[in-house]
Amino acid sequence: MLNLYRQLISNNLNNTIFEELSEEWLERLSPEIRSELINGFFNAGILTVNMSDFNKNDFYDKVLKHKFPLYCENLYMHLAPIIQRCLRRMFLGFNDNLHEYKVVLFMEGREEDQLEAVKYTIPVF
Repeated sequence: MLNLYRQLISNNLNNTIFEELSEEWLERLSPEIRSELINGFFNAGILTVNMSDFNKNDFYDKVLKHKFPLYCENLYMHLAPIIQRCLRRMFLGFNDNLHEYKVVLFMEGREEDQLEAVKYTIPVF
């Protein structure tokens, strides 16, 4: 049952992101990335974005990984309000006792690049 919820949350969140994320970021996505930008352990409130997914025209390799924290911050500024709205809509009313919900968003690079993951906490309620 938990996998079903995970898939529903992931589909809803990723579909919303693909609809609302700026063209600037969508145009940088590698062609094979069209269904899942954010992965997550939703029951633990952990989301991850692999920044190497933004490698169309070698953007990740040539630009992004050299200014990794700056681009993580820039993407976070676009993603945070989308994640907040989407998760709030999904979870609002789900549990009357739930007054606060936070997710942790990790932005990471390729493992071989040895970039330290950047961590953000996003309050949902």
